[in-house]
Amino acid sequence: MRLFARCYRAALIMALGISVVTPTLAEETTATETPKKTATPINPLLETCLKPADTQAAIISCTAAIESRQLKGEELAAALYRRGRAQGQRGQLAAAINDFSSALKQTPDAADVLYARASAYGAMKRHDLAIADYDALLKLVPNDPDSLYRRAWSRSAMGKDEPAVADLTALLAAVKDDVDALMDRGGLYLRLGQFDKAAADFSALIKLDPKAAAAFYNRGRAGFLKGDFKAAAKDFAEAQSLRADNPYAALRRYLSGGQGVGDGKSKIHPEILTEAMAKLAPDQWPAPVLTTLAGQMTDQDLLSITAVSDKGITRRLDAEAHYYLGEAALLKKDVKGAKAHFTAAAKGERGIPEVVDAGWRLKQLP
Repeated sequence: MRLFARCYRAALIMALGISVVTPTLAEETTATETPKKTATPINPLLETCLKPADTQAAIISCTAAIESRQLKGEELAAALYRRGRAQGQRGQLAAAINDFSSALKQTPDAADVLYARASAYGAMKRHDLAIADYDALLKLVPNDPDSLYRRAWSRSAMGKDEPAVADLTALLAAVKDDVDALMDRGGLYLRLGQFDKAAADFSALIKLDPKAAAAFYNRGRAGFLKGDFKAAAKDFAEAQSLRADNPYAALRRYLSGGQGVGDGKSKIHPEILTEAMAKLAPDQWPAPVLTTLAGQMTDQDLLSITAVSDKGITRRLDAEAHYYLGEAALLKKDVKGAKAHFTAAAKGERGIPEVVDAGWRLKQLP
């Protein structure tokens, strides 16, 4: 799922009804006319704070406005919010959260401030606090699509996949063609083992965009996991035709086509691997996986390659390598070896597709 919000919400100055338009002279009225309401002037310090597009300039000018002690209530909240936004854009998330919290003391029901603080908490992986802010926000703005999407993301990050699905379902009830929500809900359904529902979401995506390679690829995963290898191979082939530079589609297509080997239902097509290998440099991942499945490298050689300086990357590469080695073992009817590889792969981070698939493959094996 996405790490950042699709958009920032409307500026706080709009939500609070503060005008930044220089007021004009009031027009004359007769005794029977209703006087026209003029724009409320704002403190010049706040106006200076709100103008800069440059984040550092905004921080400097807003700090001067805040420390002047001339701003109160909504104007002080607006300055704190603007400075918090600028700090967040510079990666100063803790400082941004402090400013958003101070702004909320002035305007507790400011939806934009709640959204900004929730987003900052999410970026800091404080998903419990992010969820609390989204809960409050959705009471103020029921069924807000962005808030539902971001709460789903935080819930999923905490392992609360079913509540995350509920959020995305509510979002899709309001915005039925939200492609991001469809893609992410399909991914959550895969993680929950609800493969038919996952396939339905990816099919809906394909209907919206017939060239959505990722939708074909993930529908292929759903078909593979529920044992419809013929449909899976077709989807992976379509994904590969749409994205010729995606070697994972080639790997999955190769494995799908070989599932019936020994039963007279299909045969292995090594040319799928060699064609994909030709598009990659030998040291470009996952070229070593392709090379190993093609029989040109040993399993141990492949696993030794996954060790890199970045531990996070090592865990991902290791999980991917074990998953594909597990599938390759099954092609050779080596159930014991497959179980060992799937067990190793399933220990990886739950957001990695191969980790998800390894977990379900383990449950499907005798």
